[in-house]
Amino acid sequence: MNDYIVYTDSGCDISSQLLGEWGVCSSSLTFRFEDEEVEYTSEEMPVDVFYDRMRKGGVAKTSAINIGNFIDAFEPLLQQGKDILYLGFSSALSTTCNSAVIAARQLSAQYPGRRIVTVDSLSASAGQGLLASEKRKSGATLDETVAYAEEMKHRICHWFTVDDLEYLKRGGRINPAVAILGNALGIKPVLHVDPEGRLVNVS
Repeated sequence: MNDYIVYTDSGCDISSQLLGEWGVCSSSLTFRFEDEEVEYTSEEMPVDVFYDRMRKGGVAKTSAINIGNFIDAFEPLLQQGKDILYLGFSSALSTTCNSAVIAARQLSAQYPGRRIVTVDSLSASAGQGLLASEKRKSGATLDETVAYAEEMKHRICHWFTVDDLEYLKRGGRINPAVAILGNALGIKPVLHVDPEGRLVNVS
């Protein structure tokens, strides 16, 4: 039986339009700036506007997807007779995946004939997005897609650098003195997501 839905979240950094073309459903983490109460999704504020506000001193706070949001999103799919495979944003970077696990547990009790499988991708951005790609469209069963995701998540390598240390300082990943010195000297750290799904400084 191939009647299941691949579900992910906006931590994968893939547009809802492209996910829709793949037949993948998603929910969005939200953010708001400290000087206002409005919460946005990544679809509601263009990336250039977001970073322009950050460069001008705006401080954005993110919010994970909560249990209730996942229940509201998953339940209609279960009512349609669909099983669900959720591929989540690394649990070391967000509580989003854990919210999905709890929601799945609650809904499994209400829909004993349906399956909800959650996979902690241990990834973010494009790495997470690779797992949410077109595997299901190849005709793979739910169990085959789960096995693929569990295997591949340990083979994905995230390596990147940043242009400005200010945001790493704000997030507590480097201390303020290092950020000031690094920015003054033009030093850019190399970071990656480690095997536990944590964001770490490499060099």
